[in-house]
Amino acid sequence: MLEFLTFAVSLVALYSGARAITDSAVHFAKVLGISEFVIGATVVAFGTALPEFSTSIVAMVADGGTPEIAAGNVLGSILANTGLALGAAAALYGIYIDRKILETDLSFLLASMLAIYVVFLDYRITWIEGVVLIAVYFAFIHHEISEHRKGEAKGSEKLDPRRLGIFFGGVLILSVGANYMIEAIQSISSTLGISEGVVAVILLAIGTSLPEISTAIVAAKNGRGDIAMGDIMGANAFNALIILGASSLVGDVAAGEAFVSVTLPVVVLISLLLGFMILGNRITRFEGSLLVAIYLLEVIAILTIL
Repeated sequence: MLEFLTFAVSLVALYSGARAITDSAVHFAKVLGISEFVIGATVVAFGTALPEFSTSIVAMVADGGTPEIAAGNVLGSILANTGLALGAAAALYGIYIDRKILETDLSFLLASMLAIYVVFLDYRITWIEGVVLIAVYFAFIHHEISEHRKGEAKGSEKLDPRRLGIFFGGVLILSVGANYMIEAIQSISSTLGISEGVVAVILLAIGTSLPEISTAIVAAKNGRGDIAMGDIMGANAFNALIILGASSLVGDVAAGEAFVSVTLPVVVLISLLLGFMILGNRITRFEGSLLVAIYLLEVIAILTIL
């Protein structure tokens, strides 16, 4: 039971560290006069993905390296974001969206999912492929910033020196939490007799996706479907391109045959299905339930096959 307690405490540390870093970074951006859109597209997007980012990087640099955790964490988070977060939100309240606003983001998301499917066909992502993934992401962000720029925000806030301490404290907490998280996953894997990749793709992915799940449900309840969709699509693209790309710079991100033949196709399928749903300007309760069902079936398949 100690390993599960360590997992829970590490998860809290990851969230606390990520929140401290994100809040401080937003403050620094406002001091520098950076627009809210740029902050949202870069600083906040990175902040919400810090738990996945930190655990994936630590998994790659840990003794012996555990690339299965990095791959499982990313793929599992994408599935949890789409199947659980959006699925549950739509199943409970239905999600109404303006597809014109999301068309570019949707196209980019689908391209991102297809990209990771292609690079994983040889069961690994090399550093060269990782550099390409990262470059594609920043090219998209540059395009989005150029399209949405409506004048930069004034640097009305003054620098609060305490934010520097909070920022570096957050970095420390995040690093420690990520290290203990990897140790907990390895212990849970040994205790349950299942692979580290399975623990990452299910347990860790759900844990690190909790902010997206709660945000999507609240946004759908308040009739802010565009926010829910934007957050999920942004998080999925960041996971696929930046986290996998950065992890590959540390070492090849390897995935077993079962991951490539089972999990990756479902990631692409559920993303394509989401695209078709968006064409109708809404995700109905039935469609939301379908997304949840696909996720649950995927979990069963993972536990059975992997």
